[in-house]
Amino acid sequence: MESPASLLLSNDLDDLACVERWVKDWARQHGVAQRTAEYVDLCAAETVTNIMTHGFGESQQGRIELRLARTERSVVLEIEDDGVEFDPTRCEEPAEPATLATTRIGGWGIRIVRSFTEQVSYRRNAGCNCLTLVFRQPPRDAP
Repeated sequence: MESPASLLLSNDLDDLACVERWVKDWARQHGVAQRTAEYVDLCAAETVTNIMTHGFGESQQGRIELRLARTERSVVLEIEDDGVEFDPTRCEEPAEPATLATTRIGGWGIRIVRSFTEQVSYRRNAGCNCLTLVFRQPPRDAP
């Protein structure tokens, strides 16, 4: 993998603003297609928000680390946190809503991540959740 980079956050929602800047700067520096960068940013923001909101107790200090790398055909985002164990690959997607009025709040993050990634994998390692998201990247010489 080329160009690995990492970002360390606490579980403070104020830290969320750092994620977008970090993803966009890294993507620009490494020639990642704009659409791919937008997918990475959206999935990173959704996942990190859920970790910050649901992964820790109210007064618990947590650690969230994001790592980005590029291969010839993909961008790989790894998100590791020391919050409560949660494997999103085992969750069922919410049913398609019949109307906007019947749509419930919540549960859309998994659908978003699955929609914009090529591959999602999870493992629990040394008390940490380790989520890997793989995004298809057009070849470098593609228009």
